[in-house]
Amino acid sequence: MKALALIPLFSCIFITACGGGGGGDSTTNIESSVNAGPDIQVIEKIDFTITAQGSPADGTFTWQQVSGPSIDGFPLEGAEQTLTAPDVKADSEIVLRVSYQSTGNSTVSDDVLISVSSNNQLPIAVITQTAPDTLPSVYQDTIILSGVDSSDPDENGMVNGYFWELISGPDLDISSFDDSTLSFTHPLLEANTTLLWRLTVTDDEGGEASTQFTMSLNKTNELVAANAGDDQNVEEFDEVTLDASNSETVTDTYQCEWQQLTGNAETLSNSQQCVSSFFASDVDTNTTLSFEVTVTDSKGRTDTDTVFIDITPKALGLINDSGMGECYNNTQRINCGSDDFPEQDAELGRDSFANRIDKAGIGNLAFDYTKLNQFADEVDDSSEDFSCIRDNVTGLVWEVKSPSSGTLPNTTLRDAQNSYYWDIGDTTTDADSTANTTCPNDTSCGLQTYINEVNAIDFCGGTNWRVPTYTELLGLIDYGKQGQSVLIDLAFFPNMPEAGAIDNVNLPYWTSQTAADGTSLSQAYIIDMSNGNDLAYPKENNAYVRLVRSR
Repeated sequence: MKALALIPLFSCIFITACGGGGGGDSTTNIESSVNAGPDIQVIEKIDFTITAQGSPADGTFTWQQVSGPSIDGFPLEGAEQTLTAPDVKADSEIVLRVSYQSTGNSTVSDDVLISVSSNNQLPIAVITQTAPDTLPSVYQDTIILSGVDSSDPDENGMVNGYFWELISGPDLDISSFDDSTLSFTHPLLEANTTLLWRLTVTDDEGGEASTQFTMSLNKTNELVAANAGDDQNVEEFDEVTLDASNSETVTDTYQCEWQQLTGNAETLSNSQQCVSSFFASDVDTNTTLSFEVTVTDSKGRTDTDTVFIDITPKALGLINDSGMGECYNNTQRINCGSDDFPEQDAELGRDSFANRIDKAGIGNLAFDYTKLNQFADEVDDSSEDFSCIRDNVTGLVWEVKSPSSGTLPNTTLRDAQNSYYWDIGDTTTDADSTANTTCPNDTSCGLQTYINEVNAIDFCGGTNWRVPTYTELLGLIDYGKQGQSVLIDLAFFPNMPEAGAIDNVNLPYWTSQTAADGTSLSQAYIIDMSNGNDLAYPKENNAYVRLVRSR
């Protein structure tokens, strides 16, 4: 490529000053030109020379890089330069520009194109065995082969791909063939066995190389390995599964037979199969059973293994009792156990064993509550600062209402005096309650809106708050408080609203269950917290709500 700078010819004619006889004098500047030389093709990291020619010959040459992978040293002075092609990942092009300045003339320039070919060196694949520490390996040892010592001889190269292949050897349980390491368990073998592996590595320019690795695995002394499974902890009446299907033999087939060694006799189903089961018997104290499995392969070789089953008595139930701790006749309190008034609440269920129950928290008789803060963390039983209650019997977490404040609708989101109509799941009802009348919400005083708002604030660390079922809400009633204004433990559920403020029902609280009265689905059950009674209540009417969630 060549460029020229044209310098115009000037003549000066001075009628009175250019000499006599009408003669004249003129000066001419010669035009400048430069040639950067022919385009060049080179291989990466190889030296090459560029030579420029300029006219007239008294000028100076300056080289600069215009584009392409960087070459150190620019700008450079002089017509001839020896350079080293850069290390490139792929074929690349470099444009160099020479500028030429001759005396008295403007600067001219020309470009030369340097095509650099990538000369990728293939990676070097290397396999090493890194585990087990003690060789030779034995049955059930974890064997690890590593390709991390593989390398790329290119200065700026790297190995970024691995692929393992088992060319010959037994079937192995391998989770991945494309990591830098490969692991497997030494299998059960009837004879010494040779394995042949191939590892192919790929560098960052797509170059591939492979290597092979031969290793030997020794035979196993015992050719049958019975496996009765892990020891188990269960509760009485639970179904227990005995599973020996992870046993191993060198033959394709094997059989299992179970027998009980210790403990109360249990009835096994399919005792001649590798997977058997039984229902744990009723126990009064912690009991341990043991079972042995005998595994026999198709050549009559056997092995045995034993599993232990620890059985504990079940808890006294996952629902709360009534809270009644005293017995009565028709008119007054009596001693429990009377033949005339037998099997009263105080004699049955969790409450009758309350003094023997190891509680996680506290509560009347068998009730067992734990106070939680706004993040669902446990706080001290005596704390006055808590936001939720965990029922340790049912596992449910209950909402604790905020104190009543202001005059409706100028109340807080979870204010105790807020009331709602029933529209769970946007079920169509005849509800016509307007917004911002019995609650602070501007759009709806329906249950579903309130549920959504509480879940949106991740109240007490949960987003699965809901209206309780009939049975769940009834489980909060302590009938031992009959005669009091509220049949719920105010130490854990404070801030109750004023009784009788809604439709002449003292303390109506919604359940999630529609009352199927045979004619319509327009009513749902409420429970009156002042007396424990239930009532089928029109869904368009207002009632209070205490949300609940599962942990």
